[in-house]
Amino acid sequence: MSAIKPLYENPVLIGVIVSDTHIDIKHPFPWLPKFHLKRALSDSEGCRPQADFFTIVGDITSRGSEENWALARDCFKKYKPAKNMLLAIGNHDGWGDDDYSAVINRFCRNMEQITGMKREKPWFSQYVNGYPFIFLGSDDDSGCEASLSDEQVEWFAKEMEKAAGTEKPIFVFCHQSINGKHGLPLTWDKDYTPDQDPMDGGLGVRSDEIEAIIKKYKNVYYFSGHSHMGLCGENSKKENGFASIEQEGDTVLINFPSLACGNHHGENNEFGIGVVLEVYENKVVIRPRSVLRHKWVESVAIQNGKPYFEKTL
Repeated sequence: MSAIKPLYENPVLIGVIVSDTHIDIKHPFPWLPKFHLKRALSDSEGCRPQADFFTIVGDITSRGSEENWALARDCFKKYKPAKNMLLAIGNHDGWGDDDYSAVINRFCRNMEQITGMKREKPWFSQYVNGYPFIFLGSDDDSGCEASLSDEQVEWFAKEMEKAAGTEKPIFVFCHQSINGKHGLPLTWDKDYTPDQDPMDGGLGVRSDEIEAIIKKYKNVYYFSGHSHMGLCGENSKKENGFASIEQEGDTVLINFPSLACGNHHGENNEFGIGVVLEVYENKVVIRPRSVLRHKWVESVAIQNGKPYFEKTL
């Protein structure tokens, strides 16, 4: 097992990102998703230098009940994974037995207890070491896609303009990917059906608006989960037309396997895979890592035969 050490010297920002931890009291073995999350927290805690952030890109719970959030909070008690902890809301986090506003309030309250940051909405921005992190999330229950209000889309446009003024890379997090990326809708389910909606597995009806805002700016990195697609790289891109990390001009799209549930369509469908994001003065590096096994994933060629992605700024 290896500790998290940066690829190059003197990173100005480093952190661990995972998705779809699916903490669930009704899981046949409730300890299992907790185990995966604790391993991720432990791995991040061992980062040298200390991780600047630890992020979960949604579906922290399989259902946003207080019982599930209690299990999630318990996972964080023993660990200090990073200087900043940042949580995106997923569609499962928005599901509950009461109305959506109550579920959102529960999400924000538990996010504050876990991260120490008070939020009134599931969408927010935060600057880490001067770098903009922008989080999107559903304002209403829309099933599996995201429901973004006019207020949120307008806010996002202003936040992106503000972030661009820093002349630094911009990191955007949303549980759902942009429609049609990473092989969607083919990769939405384990088995493809010809009648799938083109929006299946994606952001939903406002996807085009969000994509247009993102592509106005340089060096934007959009992180998502949701589809439970396994890790796949440039060989999959060549053979199947999709990959976990896809670059479109100055925009880089990164989709995560599920940390704790079944994955499919990947070259590596193991549980426990996230990424380490490393930022330097002149480059961004994204390195897939088994946070479960505390080791780098080197079995999948991500870019130019190497097991990681690198972009010069």
